[in-house]
Amino acid sequence: MKGASLGYLTREGFRNIWVNRLLSLATVVVLVSCLVIVGSGTLIFLNINSVLDLIEDQNVIMVYIKDEANQEQMDTLKNQLLSMENIDKVEFVSREEAFERQKAEYGDKAALLNGLSADILPHAYKVTVKDISQFDLTVSGVKSLENVLQIHENSELAGKLASIRDAVTYVCIGIVAVLFFVSLFIVANTIRITIYNRRLEISIMKAVGATNTFIRWPFVVEGILLGIFSAVFALGIQYAIYAVASIWLSNIMSMLGGSAVNFADYIWHIFGIFIFIGIFIGSFGSVISLNKYLKEHSNVVDND
Repeated sequence: MKGASLGYLTREGFRNIWVNRLLSLATVVVLVSCLVIVGSGTLIFLNINSVLDLIEDQNVIMVYIKDEANQEQMDTLKNQLLSMENIDKVEFVSREEAFERQKAEYGDKAALLNGLSADILPHAYKVTVKDISQFDLTVSGVKSLENVLQIHENSELAGKLASIRDAVTYVCIGIVAVLFFVSLFIVANTIRITIYNRRLEISIMKAVGATNTFIRWPFVVEGILLGIFSAVFALGIQYAIYAVASIWLSNIMSMLGGSAVNFADYIWHIFGIFIFIGIFIGSFGSVISLNKYLKEHSNVVDND
Protein backbone atom coordinates (compact mmCIF):
# COMPACT_ATOMS: atom_id res chain seq x y z
CA MET A 1 0.00 0.00 0.00
CA LYS A 2 1.12 3.56 -0.76
CA GLY A 3 1.45 6.18 1.95
CA ALA A 4 -1.78 7.92 0.93
CA SER A 5 -3.70 4.65 0.97
CA LEU A 6 -2.23 3.70 4.34
CA GLY A 7 -3.24 7.05 5.80
CA TYR A 8 -6.75 6.73 4.41
CA LEU A 9 -7.22 3.22 5.76
CA THR A 10 -5.87 4.24 9.16
CA ARG A 11 -8.38 7.09 9.32
CA GLU A 12 -11.06 4.60 8.35
CA GLY A 13 -10.08 2.48 11.35
CA PHE A 14 -10.63 5.49 13.64
CA ARG A 15 -13.93 6.31 11.95
CA ASN A 16 -15.17 2.74 12.22
CA ILE A 17 -14.85 2.85 16.01
CA TRP A 18 -17.26 5.78 16.18
CA VAL A 19 -19.62 4.51 13.49
CA ASN A 20 -19.86 1.13 15.25
CA ARG A 21 -19.59 2.60 18.74
CA LEU A 22 -21.96 0.15 20.42
CA LEU A 23 -20.03 -2.87 19.19
CA SER A 24 -16.76 -1.07 19.96
CA LEU A 25 -18.01 -0.42 23.49
CA ALA A 26 -18.93 -4.09 23.87
CA THR A 27 -15.43 -5.10 22.73
CA VAL A 28 -13.80 -2.67 25.17
CA VAL A 29 -15.97 -3.91 28.06
CA VAL A 30 -15.01 -7.51 27.35
CA LEU A 31 -11.31 -6.67 27.05
CA VAL A 32 -11.29 -4.47 30.16
CA SER A 33 -12.99 -7.19 32.21
CA CYS A 34 -10.45 -9.80 31.14
CA LEU A 35 -7.49 -7.44 31.65
CA VAL A 36 -8.65 -6.52 35.16
CA ILE A 37 -8.96 -10.21 36.04
CA VAL A 38 -5.48 -10.85 34.64
CA GLY A 39 -4.12 -7.84 36.56
CA SER A 40 -5.80 -8.94 39.78
CA GLY A 41 -4.33 -12.42 39.39
CA THR A 42 -0.90 -10.89 38.83
CA LEU A 43 -1.16 -8.71 41.95
CA ILE A 44 -2.39 -11.66 44.02
CA PHE A 45 0.60 -13.67 42.81
CA LEU A 46 2.98 -10.81 43.71
CA ASN A 47 1.53 -10.56 47.23
CA ILE A 48 1.65 -14.32 47.78
CA ASN A 49 5.22 -14.29 46.55
CA SER A 50 5.98 -11.48 49.01
CA VAL A 51 4.52 -13.54 51.87
CA LEU A 52 6.64 -16.53 50.86
CA ASP A 53 9.73 -14.31 50.77
CA LEU A 54 9.00 -13.17 54.33
CA ILE A 55 8.65 -16.76 55.52
CA GLU A 56 11.78 -17.79 53.63
CA ASP A 57 13.75 -15.05 55.37
CA GLN A 58 12.77 -16.61 58.69
CA ASN A 59 13.65 -20.10 57.52
CA VAL A 60 17.38 -19.93 58.20
CA ILE A 61 20.13 -22.44 58.90
CA MET A 62 21.79 -22.24 62.30
CA VAL A 63 25.39 -23.43 61.98
CA TYR A 64 26.91 -24.21 65.41
CA ILE A 65 30.69 -23.96 65.67
CA LYS A 66 32.96 -26.41 67.48
CA ASP A 67 34.22 -25.11 70.84
CA GLU A 68 37.85 -25.77 69.95
CA ALA A 69 37.72 -23.54 66.86
CA ASN A 70 39.79 -20.36 67.25
CA GLN A 71 38.96 -16.94 65.78
CA GLU A 72 40.92 -17.57 62.59
CA GLN A 73 39.10 -20.84 61.99
CA MET A 74 35.73 -19.19 62.65
CA ASP A 75 36.56 -16.44 60.15
CA THR A 76 37.57 -19.07 57.61
CA LEU A 77 34.26 -20.85 58.14
CA LYS A 78 32.36 -17.60 57.61
CA ASN A 79 34.21 -16.92 54.36
CA GLN A 80 33.47 -20.46 53.18
CA LEU A 81 29.78 -19.96 53.92
CA LEU A 82 29.67 -16.62 52.09
CA SER A 83 31.38 -18.17 49.06
CA MET A 84 28.58 -20.71 48.66
CA GLU A 85 26.32 -19.77 45.73
CA ASN A 86 22.95 -20.12 47.46
CA ILE A 87 23.86 -18.31 50.70
CA ASP A 88 22.69 -14.71 50.90
CA LYS A 89 23.75 -13.59 54.38
CA VAL A 90 25.83 -14.88 57.30
CA GLU A 91 25.44 -13.37 60.80
CA PHE A 92 27.57 -14.28 63.81
CA VAL A 93 25.63 -15.16 66.97
CA SER A 94 27.84 -15.32 70.05
CA ARG A 95 27.14 -17.77 72.85
CA GLU A 96 26.51 -14.79 75.17
CA GLU A 97 23.91 -13.33 72.83
CA ALA A 98 22.24 -16.72 72.40
CA PHE A 99 22.15 -17.22 76.18
CA GLU A 100 20.46 -13.84 76.72
CA ARG A 101 17.88 -14.68 74.06
CA GLN A 102 17.23 -18.01 75.75
CA LYS A 103 16.64 -16.28 79.09
CA ALA A 104 14.27 -13.80 77.43
CA GLU A 105 12.28 -16.65 75.88
CA TYR A 106 11.92 -18.32 79.28
CA GLY A 107 10.36 -15.13 80.67
CA ASP A 108 9.16 -15.68 84.25
CA LYS A 109 10.91 -19.06 84.28
CA ALA A 110 14.33 -17.54 83.53
CA ALA A 111 15.32 -18.32 87.11
CA LEU A 112 15.68 -21.94 86.02
CA LEU A 113 18.86 -20.88 84.22
CA ASN A 114 20.46 -19.39 87.34
CA GLY A 115 23.80 -20.96 88.02
CA LEU A 116 24.40 -21.62 84.34
CA SER A 117 26.67 -19.58 82.12
CA ALA A 118 26.82 -18.83 78.40
CA ASP A 119 29.68 -21.34 78.10
CA ILE A 120 27.14 -24.17 77.84
CA LEU A 121 26.24 -22.88 74.35
CA PRO A 122 28.43 -22.82 71.24
CA HIS A 123 29.04 -19.84 68.97
CA ALA A 124 26.96 -19.98 65.80
CA TYR A 125 26.36 -18.48 62.39
CA LYS A 126 22.85 -17.58 61.29
CA VAL A 127 22.74 -18.36 57.56
CA THR A 128 20.06 -17.05 55.19
CA VAL A 129 19.61 -18.85 51.87
CA LYS A 130 18.66 -17.24 48.54
CA ASP A 131 16.68 -19.98 46.81
CA ILE A 132 14.52 -22.13 49.07
CA SER A 133 14.21 -24.80 46.36
CA GLN A 134 17.94 -25.55 46.78
CA PHE A 135 17.70 -25.71 50.57
CA ASP A 136 18.64 -29.38 50.97
CA LEU A 137 21.62 -29.03 48.63
CA THR A 138 22.84 -26.01 50.60
CA VAL A 139 22.49 -27.85 53.92
CA SER A 140 24.57 -30.74 52.55
CA GLY A 141 27.28 -28.31 51.49
CA VAL A 142 27.35 -26.62 54.91
CA LYS A 143 27.60 -29.95 56.72
CA SER A 144 30.74 -30.82 54.76
CA LEU A 145 32.65 -27.77 56.08
CA GLU A 146 35.26 -28.04 58.83
CA ASN A 147 34.63 -26.85 62.41
CA VAL A 148 30.85 -27.30 62.06
CA LEU A 149 29.57 -28.86 65.28
CA GLN A 150 25.91 -29.17 64.38
CA ILE A 151 23.27 -27.70 62.07
CA HIS A 152 19.73 -26.77 62.96
CA GLU A 153 17.39 -26.41 59.99
CA ASN A 154 13.82 -27.07 58.89
CA SER A 155 14.05 -28.76 55.52
CA GLU A 156 10.42 -29.92 55.72
CA LEU A 157 9.16 -26.32 55.89
CA ALA A 158 11.55 -25.32 53.11
CA GLY A 159 10.21 -28.09 50.88
CA LYS A 160 6.62 -27.06 51.54
CA LEU A 161 7.41 -23.42 50.75
CA ALA A 162 9.04 -24.40 47.46
CA SER A 163 6.01 -26.53 46.55
CA ILE A 164 3.60 -23.71 47.40
CA ARG A 165 5.59 -21.22 45.31
CA ASP A 166 5.59 -23.59 42.30
CA ALA A 167 1.87 -24.31 42.68
CA VAL A 168 0.99 -20.60 42.88
CA THR A 169 3.11 -19.88 39.80
CA TYR A 170 1.50 -22.64 37.72
CA VAL A 171 -2.04 -21.71 38.79
CA CYS A 172 -1.51 -18.03 37.94
CA ILE A 173 0.01 -18.88 34.56
CA GLY A 174 -2.89 -21.23 33.85
CA ILE A 175 -5.51 -18.62 34.76
CA VAL A 176 -3.83 -15.97 32.61
CA ALA A 177 -3.57 -18.38 29.66
CA VAL A 178 -7.24 -19.38 29.89
CA LEU A 179 -8.39 -15.76 30.15
CA PHE A 180 -6.16 -14.82 27.22
CA PHE A 181 -7.79 -17.35 24.89
CA VAL A 182 -11.29 -16.60 26.22
CA SER A 183 -10.72 -12.89 25.54
CA LEU A 184 -9.40 -13.64 22.05
CA PHE A 185 -12.45 -15.78 21.27
CA ILE A 186 -14.96 -13.22 22.55
CA VAL A 187 -13.28 -10.25 20.88
CA ALA A 188 -12.90 -12.13 17.59
CA ASN A 189 -16.61 -12.96 17.57
CA THR A 190 -17.56 -9.41 18.56
CA ILE A 191 -15.50 -8.00 15.71
CA ARG A 192 -16.96 -10.61 13.39
CA ILE A 193 -20.39 -9.10 14.02
CA THR A 194 -18.97 -5.73 12.97
CA ILE A 195 -17.59 -7.30 9.80
CA TYR A 196 -20.92 -8.97 9.05
CA ASN A 197 -22.74 -5.66 9.43
CA ARG A 198 -20.37 -4.17 6.85
CA ARG A 199 -20.45 -7.10 4.45
CA LEU A 200 -21.91 -4.97 1.64
CA GLU A 201 -19.09 -2.46 2.01
CA ILE A 202 -16.50 -5.26 1.86
CA SER A 203 -18.14 -6.81 -1.20
CA ILE A 204 -18.12 -3.47 -3.02
CA MET A 205 -14.44 -2.92 -2.15
CA LYS A 206 -13.57 -6.35 -3.56
CA ALA A 207 -15.70 -5.73 -6.63
CA VAL A 208 -13.62 -2.64 -7.52
CA GLY A 209 -10.36 -4.57 -7.11
CA ALA A 210 -9.38 -4.02 -3.47
CA THR A 211 -6.97 -6.61 -2.09
CA ASN A 212 -7.51 -8.47 1.16
CA THR A 213 -4.71 -6.43 2.74
CA PHE A 214 -6.48 -3.20 1.76
CA ILE A 215 -9.72 -4.48 3.31
CA ARG A 216 -8.02 -5.91 6.38
CA TRP A 217 -6.02 -2.85 7.45
CA PRO A 218 -8.89 -0.66 8.86
CA PHE A 219 -10.05 -3.60 10.98
CA VAL A 220 -6.51 -4.15 12.30
CA VAL A 221 -6.21 -0.44 13.18
CA GLU A 222 -9.62 -0.63 14.86
CA GLY A 223 -8.55 -3.67 16.89
CA ILE A 224 -5.27 -2.03 17.96
CA LEU A 225 -7.05 1.15 19.07
CA LEU A 226 -9.65 -0.81 21.00
CA GLY A 227 -6.83 -2.74 22.67
CA ILE A 228 -5.06 0.48 23.70
CA PHE A 229 -8.28 2.07 25.01
CA SER A 230 -9.04 -1.10 26.96
CA ALA A 231 -5.55 -1.16 28.49
CA VAL A 232 -5.84 2.45 29.70
CA PHE A 233 -9.32 1.94 31.17
CA ALA A 234 -8.30 -1.37 32.74
CA LEU A 235 -5.27 0.22 34.43
CA GLY A 236 -7.46 2.90 36.03
CA ILE A 237 -10.01 0.35 37.22
CA GLN A 238 -7.23 -1.95 38.47
CA TYR A 239 -5.71 0.91 40.48
CA ALA A 240 -9.06 1.70 42.12
CA ILE A 241 -9.76 -1.95 42.97
CA TYR A 242 -6.29 -2.53 44.40
CA ALA A 243 -6.43 0.69 46.44
CA VAL A 244 -9.38 -0.83 48.33
CA ALA A 245 -8.03 -4.39 48.42
CA SER A 246 -4.58 -3.29 49.65
CA ILE A 247 -6.11 -2.08 52.93
CA TRP A 248 -7.31 -5.61 53.67
CA LEU A 249 -4.06 -7.14 52.39
CA SER A 250 -1.96 -4.81 54.57
CA ASN A 251 -3.80 -5.97 57.69
CA ILE A 252 -2.98 -9.59 56.87
CA MET A 253 0.62 -8.89 55.82
CA SER A 254 1.29 -6.83 58.96
CA MET A 255 0.75 -9.99 61.04
CA LEU A 256 3.76 -11.47 59.22
CA GLY A 257 5.85 -8.33 59.59
CA GLY A 258 5.36 -7.17 56.00
CA SER A 259 3.06 -5.01 53.92
CA ALA A 260 1.02 -5.29 50.74
CA VAL A 261 2.84 -4.86 47.43
CA ASN A 262 2.91 -1.22 46.33
CA PHE A 263 0.92 -0.84 43.10
CA ALA A 264 3.12 2.07 41.98
CA ASP A 265 6.17 -0.23 41.96
CA TYR A 266 4.59 -2.41 39.29
CA ILE A 267 2.32 0.05 37.46
CA TRP A 268 4.44 0.20 34.29
CA HIS A 269 4.90 -3.57 34.24
CA ILE A 270 1.15 -4.10 34.54
CA PHE A 271 0.42 -1.40 31.97
CA GLY A 272 2.90 -3.02 29.59
CA ILE A 273 1.15 -6.38 30.02
CA PHE A 274 -2.24 -4.74 29.44
CA ILE A 275 -1.02 -2.93 26.30
CA PHE A 276 0.53 -6.12 24.88
CA ILE A 277 -2.53 -8.28 25.56
CA GLY A 278 -4.96 -5.58 24.43
CA ILE A 279 -3.17 -4.83 21.14
CA PHE A 280 -2.50 -8.50 20.37
CA ILE A 281 -6.05 -9.64 21.06
CA GLY A 282 -7.59 -6.64 19.31
CA SER A 283 -5.50 -6.87 16.15
CA PHE A 284 -5.23 -10.65 15.97
CA GLY A 285 -8.93 -11.04 16.72
CA SER A 286 -9.71 -8.69 13.82
CA VAL A 287 -7.46 -10.64 11.44
CA ILE A 288 -8.96 -13.99 12.49
CA SER A 289 -12.52 -12.73 12.07
CA LEU A 290 -11.91 -11.08 8.69
CA ASN A 291 -9.98 -14.04 7.28
CA LYS A 292 -12.73 -16.38 8.37
CA TYR A 293 -15.35 -14.13 6.80
CA LEU A 294 -13.45 -13.86 3.52
CA LYS A 295 -13.00 -17.62 3.41
CA GLU A 296 -16.67 -18.31 4.10
CA HIS A 297 -17.75 -15.81 1.44
CA SER A 298 -15.23 -16.68 -1.22
CA ASN A 299 -18.04 -16.86 -3.74
CA VAL A 300 -18.59 -13.13 -3.22
CA VAL A 301 -15.13 -11.97 -2.21
CA ASP A 302 -12.18 -13.22 -4.24
CA ASN A 303 -8.89 -14.08 -2.63
CA ASP A 304 -5.73 -12.08 -3.34
